[in-house]
Amino acid sequence: MSMKTVKRHHRQLQLGCLFMSICASAGATELVYAPVNPSFGGNPNNAAGLLGIAQAQNPYKAPTNSPLQTFNNNLQNSILSRLSTEAVNTLFGKASPLTPGTYDTLNYTIKISDAGNGDLTIETTDKGSGATASFTVNAGALTQ
Repeated sequence: MSMKTVKRHHRQLQLGCLFMSICASAGATELVYAPVNPSFGGNPNNAAGLLGIAQAQNPYKAPTNSPLQTFNNNLQNSILSRLSTEAVNTLFGKASPLTPGTYDTLNYTIKISDAGNGDLTIETTDKGSGATASFTVNAGALTQ
């Protein structure tokens, strides 16, 4: 055999091996996607584990109030409610209906205006900052 023939057989052998390796890898199966998260069709048994991982990564911690702080907040809201009730009774009387007009207190200006259809718009202005807050109520609901 000549050197040229040996090189040709060697080249044919290399091409044959390459062809065989390509054909062997072509026998692989197709990839199938299977979701993990049960929200997207995954196994429902994964839910608890995924939730635990998510909660472990969540840095937010809800603020906690001690029973003393909770009691103090409730007491403060109760006192503020009582003060606002007394202020309304002083300004407008216990059973008198609210009448449109402007009422001045030390820190606030309260403007009551008729919004039509039996509704009253109440606008409160903070004299110090100029901030305003308003709401609308039905005048009939106030006399019941």
